[in-house]
Amino acid sequence: MHGLVEQFLKLRPPKFAGIEDSEEAESWIDELQKAFELLGCFEEEKVTLAAYQLQGNASYWWKATKETAFLGNATVNWNAFVEAFNGMYFSECARDRKIKEFLQPQQGNMTVDQYEVRFAQLSRYTPRLIENLVDKAKRFRDGLKPDIRSQLVPLNLKDYNKLYERAQLIEKDLLKRATPTRPYYSTPRMDQRSGKRPVTRGKRPFVSNKKRNFQQPINISGNTCSVCGRQHGDAPCPIRTGACFKYGQQGHMVRDCPQRRKNIPSQQRQATSSTGVQPRANNGDHPPA
Repeated sequence: MHGLVEQFLKLRPPKFAGIEDSEEAESWIDELQKAFELLGCFEEEKVTLAAYQLQGNASYWWKATKETAFLGNATVNWNAFVEAFNGMYFSECARDRKIKEFLQPQQGNMTVDQYEVRFAQLSRYTPRLIENLVDKAKRFRDGLKPDIRSQLVPLNLKDYNKLYERAQLIEKDLLKRATPTRPYYSTPRMDQRSGKRPVTRGKRPFVSNKKRNFQQPINISGNTCSVCGRQHGDAPCPIRTGACFKYGQQGHMVRDCPQRRKNIPSQQRQATSSTGVQPRANNGDHPPA
């Protein structure tokens, strides 16, 4: 017995202090049963090891129960201990809730794996309902989410393990489809016919500097003024300032420009020397015969 206790403690079994929590009490019994199966314990040894893990109020409860309920019995088997333990810490009301939850299984927000674990836990309270493996598979399928169940019903799988495996694959495929993928943005190609880029929705079209310059009313072609139609460089427009178009002076027009009159005799002399013919006078008189 000393060697069995040493091996039992190496498995680090849970302790129970008598807290009124049906989930904790149920879990404590389950963990002990796994350890007992691994060690191959006898019925009396199970009770001895389980009693060693009781603490606080639970330890006082078992001492009083053993002296009253099992008075006169030399040994207590494991089934009698579990029945007494459930009567104290796992009431019939809590058991009825477990049975009702199993009769109306719902996956809810759980994954298929989590739902299968919960289904196996609840099935212990109604062993007769799962004796038929076909009924067990059908009950498991009916509790799955609608999007998974709708794909399993046409298959009519009667084997529980195959049904569970197919539900896992369907859930994996649905999660893969629901995962958003990053959009692929490619550089827009030039239209070979029009030489323009396609319009992208949601973005403002790009306007080059050349196109913006063509939209300005000034300097349509070179340095030609858009007001007077002449080329006067960076100087102000004569029409706007009232200056002479020839030399840019104020107070007269081109025909009355004094600089223009001074230059006429010199231009006539140059014409006579080059052609030998005296040009006609500006005053309207005819030249001598």
